Amino acid sequence: MSTNSDHSTRTYFGWQHEKVAFLFGMTLQRVVMVAAAVLAAIWPLASARMQAGVALWPVAAILTALAFLRLGGRTVDEWVLAFTSYHLGRSRTRHRFLSAAFAPEATADKTAPKPMDLPGLLAPIKIMEGRGPTGAPLAVAYHRLDRTYTAVARVRYSGISLVDSSRRDQRVASWGALLAGLCTEGNPITRVQALQRIVPESGAALRRWHADHIADGAPRQAVEVTSGLLAGATLSTSGREAYLAFTMDERRAAGAIKGAGGGSAAAAGILTRHLRALGASIAGADLQIESWLGPRDLAEVIRTAYDPHSGRHLAERRANANAVNADGLAAGVDPAVAGPAAAETKPHAYAHDGAHSVTYWIHDWPRNQVYATVLAPLLGEGVHRRSFSMHIEPLGPREASRKVMGERTKRSVAVGMRQRTKQIVPEHERQALARAEAQDAELAAGHGLVRFTGYVTLTVTDADQLEDACLALEADAAAARIEIRRMWYAHDVGFVMGALPLGFGLPQKRW
Repeated sequence: MSTNSDHSTRTYFGWQHEKVAFLFGMTLQRVVMVAAAVLAAIWPLASARMQAGVALWPVAAILTALAFLRLGGRTVDEWVLAFTSYHLGRSRTRHRFLSAAFAPEATADKTAPKPMDLPGLLAPIKIMEGRGPTGAPLAVAYHRLDRTYTAVARVRYSGISLVDSSRRDQRVASWGALLAGLCTEGNPITRVQALQRIVPESGAALRRWHADHIADGAPRQAVEVTSGLLAGATLSTSGREAYLAFTMDERRAAGAIKGAGGGSAAAAGILTRHLRALGASIAGADLQIESWLGPRDLAEVIRTAYDPHSGRHLAERRANANAVNADGLAAGVDPAVAGPAAAETKPHAYAHDGAHSVTYWIHDWPRNQVYATVLAPLLGEGVHRRSFSMHIEPLGPREASRKVMGERTKRSVAVGMRQRTKQIVPEHERQALARAEAQDAELAAGHGLVRFTGYVTLTVTDADQLEDACLALEADAAAARIEIRRMWYAHDVGFVMGALPLGFGLPQKRW
């Protein structure tokens, strides 16, 4: 992403799509279909059997349509693949998840720790306990297949909407400096996730404050009236929760882990060292770390995402646990019961514990220059729960240079070929070349390059309100000048990426 500081208020631009370029910008499966279509079209002519064309030419037309026709931002072959994959899983009941509550354990061993019971992509996750940068318990989410360790911080930020332009630019630049510090060769921190949730305010903290500050001589009628109002108040405001998740790759940190003694405990210690080193950069971006989440805290975040109805009583439990004379359950949730009791993936939504969620993938960011507050309509106050998640993968200098030079070479050749053949060079080609040259200059000046993507998850507790809430979200996205795509047939995957701070979200580049 580049900046333009010619005006009094800085604007931002320069993000671009990753292109799939197995051959002529097409995926491998599309190349195979096009080749099959060409073969089906020319075979009757080459063999002088025109009667075969009656059967083969319609096949060629269908294969061409599958490869090039787009519906809702996807090619037809991608729709067919998603549809087939979903219904194959449905035929084996893989679209449904039932927790251990529906399959009680046969053993009666009360001393063995209970494993986590999570659906789908989260099944390989295990939450371990380590020591955070401040010495407090730290939850480390270990993914045994990806071999990654993720730690999550609850952060508080001042916002940029109501501050002057210079202070706003300074905060954005500090965030960029944090990411640039991760764009070093061999850095074990491979992913950063920034998640913001808009949730209904429970009022538990306000009621606890009222209970702790009642004066001894307060009138009884006033105390009763205030307590009654607080107890019966409806939820009319929204609260915000912001999280930062840092993911460490076990393979990149293999040497350091081996030097620390090996094993998961050593890996958690190495991750803590890197988190401690990032503290100054996080503070420089005007992000205040309220706490590094412990195992019960992270489990509570997961639980409230799956079961919005549990948010109020969990907030009450946390407020009571933080009281002066606390004598109840500990705050948070046992990681063994963090997941949903039951969940079902549907083509249009994801149903889980009395709620329905729809996830959108951000297909295209604003093409023109925009201000730092461009996402304000999407992150503003909403009637329903929303989660906005941005996943960032810092690239090392060598990989970044290779990508930028590849893009610059491709654009330069395309422009040069048109000029040599006396063709008009389209303006978008000129702009793409200028953007690649600007990125090369910025990379040479010490800036970093990152891959990133974003997801928005909408959750409602009344299925009848789902489509209206989706329309409101799409309108807010249009106001923010971003293009979003609904994740049909994959809302369970989208929920993990868009609503949970566990470091998922950036897929491997495909053919």
